[in-house]
Amino acid sequence: MLSNYLPVLMFVVIALAMAVVVISLGFFLGPRRPDSAKLSPYECGFEAF
Repeated sequence: MLSNYLPVLMFVVIALAMAVVVISLGFFLGPRRPDSAKLSPYECGFEAF
């Protein structure tokens, strides 16, 4: 009876593994160019108080 669920379990495990790999690649290979404008808080166009 439980052997009927094995393909579903394998599908879920493979799907989760692929999702983790894709998200990890995006995190590690994505551009990182921090500068002062990007790191400062947004204050609706006004200078910060």
